[in-house]
Amino acid sequence: MIEVKNLKKQFGELSVLNGITEHISQGEKIAVIGPSGSGKSTFLRCLNLLEIPTEGEIWFDGVNMTDVNVDIDRMRQKMGMVFQHFNLFPHLTVLENIRLPLDLGKMAYDKDYEAEIITLLELEERLKFYPYQLSGGQQQRVAIARALITKPAIILADEPTGNLDKQSGDSIFEFMI
Repeated sequence: MIEVKNLKKQFGELSVLNGITEHISQGEKIAVIGPSGSGKSTFLRCLNLLEIPTEGEIWFDGVNMTDVNVDIDRMRQKMGMVFQHFNLFPHLTVLENIRLPLDLGKMAYDKDYEAEIITLLELEERLKFYPYQLSGGQQQRVAIARALITKPAIILADEPTGNLDKQSGDSIFEFMI
């Protein structure tokens, strides 16, 4: 499903990723573990080209994502991304933040699936709230819901349960996998 070949990323003189090669099969779950500043977030952001690699190739579903002719927006519709710092839109309600990928991608709503996500993530009472009205854990739940709503083929999650208690984190991991 994803094949990474000799992936490198530099920021000026700083070399962050130094030739990563990895194959991830469909259904496989991978955890990238390392100290703060070791390039975990950069690696995830490179996988959907939010960061452009300095060198190397990223193949997703048989398509070379690093090819300049690839419709990257179309490819990203198959990927869910949970950002470490949520990246919610402050002017949108919880429900609007969750539905945004569907609206941008002109994708159909699955009301039953949406309801399941909202219930699992305990967001029913907060759908009309704005991000500033939520705790960090609640904002994290909205970010996870937004990543899951399109039923992506893959989920790239950068510390997806970092702001959640163990019980909530465990139930969300179960849902995601």
